[in-house]
Amino acid sequence: MNFLSKRNIGLRNYVQGFFVLLSLYIGWQFIGFYRFLESSGLSGNPVRPPGVEAFIPLSALVGLRSWLGTGVYDYVHPAGVTLLIAAILISFLFRKSFCSWICPFGFLEEILGRIGVKLFGKKIRMPRWVDIPLRSLKYILLAFFVGSLFLMMSPEAATSFMESPYNKVSDLKMLEFFLNISMTGVLVFAFLIVMSVIIENFWCRYLCPYGALMGILGWLSPSRISRNENLCTGCGACDRACPGKLAVSRAKSVISPECNSCLSCVEKCPSEGALGYRIPGIPRSHKPFWNKYGLHVAMLGVYFLIIAAARVTGNWVTTVTNEEFQMLYSMMDMF
Repeated sequence: MNFLSKRNIGLRNYVQGFFVLLSLYIGWQFIGFYRFLESSGLSGNPVRPPGVEAFIPLSALVGLRSWLGTGVYDYVHPAGVTLLIAAILISFLFRKSFCSWICPFGFLEEILGRIGVKLFGKKIRMPRWVDIPLRSLKYILLAFFVGSLFLMMSPEAATSFMESPYNKVSDLKMLEFFLNISMTGVLVFAFLIVMSVIIENFWCRYLCPYGALMGILGWLSPSRISRNENLCTGCGACDRACPGKLAVSRAKSVISPECNSCLSCVEKCPSEGALGYRIPGIPRSHKPFWNKYGLHVAMLGVYFLIIAAARVTGNWVTTVTNEEFQMLYSMMDMF
């Protein structure tokens, strides 16, 4: 497939590919754990992978609310809270690079967008009068979740939900949803896939509340794409490459919350040094690789350092035992 040709693949795509394969491996492990519970321990894999908690973000938000209000770290889904904290810290330090470098859904959106370009011969862009109102949807969803959990829910209520039987099996309920997906679910996913082929990054751009959160934190970040006006030729290659449809060629620094630090603009810029991703005040490196990717290598280091710290401090693996999971599994239809 030409849209995945070697010339189109850079360091970021290899990193994305690693996290996609990791997610698939975690999913395969989790299905084995589900089969273990389903068979009453007679078959399957009895190991529940903590990384699966990345796919129950609302539970992580509740756990974060409980921790901030009571000081008690989520011991039911600790990996979920840890990964949420990692995403929040990374977004503040390195903008929305979590979305464009780590998130597997971001990778899927890019693949669908490339398929769309091959099918239609160009990127289809929404008119501004449609694009701007649609972009507000993800911020409205974010405001709803944050308001519900951090303004309307007390820390004690968050802790009570965290310890509830439903929350303990929320990842299992999520898997059952996909294993027994309804026609409505199929139609919703088909709509999102088709729209992501037609409109680049449809889900990420218009509907993802976590992307909205990362964008707001990224707006506060000290790191950014900077343009050297003396070296810029004004060719507009950066504007055409930007998945966020930002006017990079007219900005001295790109501070928009829609910038996800994918570096597409930097990689497509024909003028060496005209664009760079850096923290203002920190001089450029003399080595091209570190000048372009240095901060993102640091971002990955921060990500894995947070996970390592969680493992060392015991805030990674759930305290719910397989025996309790077995009991709760037998009662799941009641929740």
